[in-house]
Amino acid sequence: MRLMNEATMFKFIIDGSGAILAVTARRRSYFFFLSTTKVGVGIAPITDPLPGIVEMCGYDVGKIGRSWNRLSRAMLSS
Repeated sequence: MRLMNEATMFKFIIDGSGAILAVTARRRSYFFFLSTTKVGVGIAPITDPLPGIVEMCGYDVGKIGRSWNRLSRAMLSS
């Protein structure tokens, strides 16, 4: 089961592998992780108009945590 709440600036996702709160500001997104794959805070540049990290991972908390290093670096280099 997955519980999601998505507003313009905030995404809150809970599923079987943990929870993520993503807060989008003007130029950066701040991710607060509490999951089986990652615990802590991550910062990534926003990707508008392209899909963001959460959307690219299909709103899957575990996949976001596992893919974080690769995806956040890819966003920084583009």
